[in-house]
Amino acid sequence: MAEELLTVVTVNYNSSKFLKLSLSALAKLTKNKYKVIICDNGSSHFDKRRLKTVASKYSNAELFWRKQSAPGSMGHGEALNILIEKINTPYGVLLDADAAFLKKEWDEILINQLDDKVKIIGAPPVKGGTKPTDFPLIYAVIFDTMVFKSLGIDMRPKDIKAGQDVGWEMREKFLKNGYKCETFDTRYTLEYKEGPFRDIICAEFYQRDYDEIFACHFGRGSSLGAAKYKEWNKLLSLPIINYIARKIKGYMEREKWLSICRGIINSQ
Repeated sequence: MAEELLTVVTVNYNSSKFLKLSLSALAKLTKNKYKVIICDNGSSHFDKRRLKTVASKYSNAELFWRKQSAPGSMGHGEALNILIEKINTPYGVLLDADAAFLKKEWDEILINQLDDKVKIIGAPPVKGGTKPTDFPLIYAVIFDTMVFKSLGIDMRPKDIKAGQDVGWEMREKFLKNGYKCETFDTRYTLEYKEGPFRDIICAEFYQRDYDEIFACHFGRGSSLGAAKYKEWNKLLSLPIINYIARKIKGYMEREKWLSICRGIINSQ
């Protein structure tokens, strides 16, 4: 049996519902032989149990547990460092737990676009923030494993306010060493209303030569995006009621996002 061509790595933190969708999408839409490595980063007992059940359905999925030594972005970067070290296939894929590739044979399409100079392809940040948008970040990205590891990239953040969030060294070290990248066309649904996720706050990704959506990032996994709905119910003046209402909004959007993803996946 042929060895795997690519390894998909992802960090879980109370996001097992998203990973159930992501693993299903990979199984149905990936052309080449692949494996998945998931690092649980200190989720709740309930989420760990659900993740274990989900992962057990895929013989090519490896799951391990760790307790974060630091919260938030730092802990996420530490987990990614561990995961990337485990990649031993020609190509590696970073995939956020709440992101999914939605195009059949996505892997073959992207691998065929890598060449002697272009060694990494993927989703850049949404425009308007502090992060550079001319290079892929960690949401959904494929790379040449040998090149990536040779650059000694540390995935931990340095100065988040300056745009140096998780994975910021990728851009610095790839470009400094003469490598090129390709990025997806990112369309943020607060402004772009022509795609399948038009009624949800998220990022849609499109790839050259293809009209259909290529991938999507919900963008607020375990938090459900309470902070992103500040304007949605600003008339609710009591803080606790406001917070609960925004959580409910996030839950509703998560379920709708998952449903739309499943529809796109199953249509292929």
